Amino acid sequence: MSEMGFSKSKEYLPQFDQFQKINAQRRLFLEFFNHQVCKELRFNKQEIKRCEHLPLCDVFVQKIMSLLDVSFVPFHLNGSPKIKKITSFFDNDIQKLFNMKHNTTTRAFLQQKNCSLALKLFNMIGGTNLTLKVSAQSSFEQFIVKKLLRDQKTRCIEKESDCINIISSQVDDIKIFPYWNFFEDKKECIIDEHISKAVQCIKETHYKNIYLVYPKDNHFNKHLQVKIPEFENNKLCSEYGIKIIPYSLRSILR
Repeated sequence: MSEMGFSKSKEYLPQFDQFQKINAQRRLFLEFFNHQVCKELRFNKQEIKRCEHLPLCDVFVQKIMSLLDVSFVPFHLNGSPKIKKITSFFDNDIQKLFNMKHNTTTRAFLQQKNCSLALKLFNMIGGTNLTLKVSAQSSFEQFIVKKLLRDQKTRCIEKESDCINIISSQVDDIKIFPYWNFFEDKKECIIDEHISKAVQCIKETHYKNIYLVYPKDNHFNKHLQVKIPEFENNKLCSEYGIKIIPYSLRSILR
């Protein structure tokens, strides 16, 4: 699954490791989303907890309505709902508000900070199309970068187009290639190309420690050391190290 996300009627979420249940998969998506947007648009713990009972579509709608300071409390009269689904209310009324953004009064309202954020989130989900998909690969990379920045206070973290560099004045530098791939039954086929890339990197750069990082799952839960025959007796590459590392995302569920 190269993309993950949701539409009005369906959710596109990966199932692996401890992310077998739908609420865990939704939490993974929201955590990945949080790492790619400004802090004002991030979902807090209470909002994330709603995904235990609500689809992502409704969670995003509630976030937008909260930013607009719109209260939505479904109520019943004589056992019959007086208000339809939250998405119906959103479709009919919130869209009208945003469509009136050229009106002087409405424009002044929407220029308020939270309203501006609501409009930004509204546009991200395609308006009332209520559809959002993100790159799983990019999300995985960004999650690792943010985690390293938080944990590696004494080292410099650099993000390049397809890798992450950990630079230190005290120990050898490390280059990380993150891959959103799952091993399953084709482990060797998946990583051959990645190992070749690591070998090329060692030959052409000063980096001698290369980590190939994949999501930890039931088929892959131990570090693997890769031996390259042509490096074994090569003095220039004698200190090389290529490791295949399972990266746990279970902290998201704590």
